[in-house]
Amino acid sequence: MNTHIEEVTIRVKSIFNEDKTKRYLRTYEFTDVEDGVICAVIIYSPRMSDAFLSGTTTQRAYMLMQNHLSQPVREMRVISLVPTLAINDNLPYVESQLDETNYHYVEETLQEVEASGGMIIVGWGSPGRLMHHATSYKSLFADYESNMYCIGTTAKGEPQQIRMANENTVLEAFNNESVKPKFRIVKETKKEDDSM
Repeated sequence: MNTHIEEVTIRVKSIFNEDKTKRYLRTYEFTDVEDGVICAVIIYSPRMSDAFLSGTTTQRAYMLMQNHLSQPVREMRVISLVPTLAINDNLPYVESQLDETNYHYVEETLQEVEASGGMIIVGWGSPGRLMHHATSYKSLFADYESNMYCIGTTAKGEPQQIRMANENTVLEAFNNESVKPKFRIVKETKKEDDSM
């Protein structure tokens, strides 16, 4: 019997807040790839905290990246517009607070993806509409729009959720200028330190 065993390790790293109610970043590092690119997926909100479970969105995003890129993916990062972990499918439709820690991870990821020559797939659907139009995100996405793709858009122009993709899905360029919501983002305020 002629067989060949190939072992590949995927290193998974997640960054949470202290009480694990928010996940800022999940990284999948493919340790067998040396000269690949870093890619990212931006979704509305993370669905689970277990680092060893990967959902439909993650699997489909990776499939799309492999279909679209000529280079191998060395690292895939999953980031969210809103870092609050969803414990079920009843996600809040809008989140009115801009989380500055989360914004830092989104910005850092976009910079590193661009530097590596990778791509960003966005797919927050209608729930992400309000946060997408926060001034901070709108400006940030304008800087990286040339590397951003989606699988299509909602009626209001927001990128469709990635879980809707299949092996025949063709990526299209992301348009950062979708229809603006009628609401405003309230910037999260930092509490003053009373010990001073």
